[in-house]
Amino acid sequence: MWNLEKNIKRDVQKALYDFDMIQEWETVLLWVSWWKDSMLLWYILNEVRKTIKNKFNLRWVYIFKEFLIDCDIQFEEKRKYYEDVLWIPLEKVNISLPEDSKLNDWVWQNCQRCAYARRIAMMKLCKKYGATKIAFGHHMDDIVVTTFMNMIQWRKLKIMPPVNKMSKWDITFIRPLAYLRESDILKLVLQKEIPFSPCSCPVWEDTMRNKIKKEIIWPNEKILPNYTENIFWALIKDFREKYEAWWYSM
Repeated sequence: MWNLEKNIKRDVQKALYDFDMIQEWETVLLWVSWWKDSMLLWYILNEVRKTIKNKFNLRWVYIFKEFLIDCDIQFEEKRKYYEDVLWIPLEKVNISLPEDSKLNDWVWQNCQRCAYARRIAMMKLCKKYGATKIAFGHHMDDIVVTTFMNMIQWRKLKIMPPVNKMSKWDITFIRPLAYLRESDILKLVLQKEIPFSPCSCPVWEDTMRNKIKKEIIWPNEKILPNYTENIFWALIKDFREKYEAWWYSM
């Protein structure tokens, strides 16, 4: 019988090994959102940590974006799941910005600025916890779509890499779900009854990311077998050939 959780756990462990994502006793900071990808990452990394030889530490943090579009959906329900079911403490941290920051004005808010604000907050928290890695819930579909976005919007061939060292901060971004399809993530989240919330952002439907998924990726998947997987593995092969010797940094 096909065991979805076993296969996902295997693929996550393979990604950790292939890209040497986490070293023994290293502290990894996980930013918690309520999306299915985020919730699945935190669940599966906790399961992996129980079984592998090289142990590592995890810190769960929920970034409350008081100045951004309200995404604080059913916080207490999710906190209860972390603390009562997974036995993981969840810390809630509010991002503060300078008064003259454009992000304080809703008109200036978009996906890129929102993500930038969260990541800066996370990198600052790394110092507090002695963390050297930040784990994100991006999966195979995200990596392919981001590559299309970079080509269409910015005229450059650049992927969202599974491992990305931020040399200025001496912190590395890792994406343990890189080998997983979004559809399998959703199946396991529903199967394990992991609580999650859909995106509540009012600009989501109009984003370039969403347009690429609906107008390029999904139609081609219907007529071309393994469309997304083949693009992904071609990108990963190119990534490893170009950057593996000295690693990928920004």
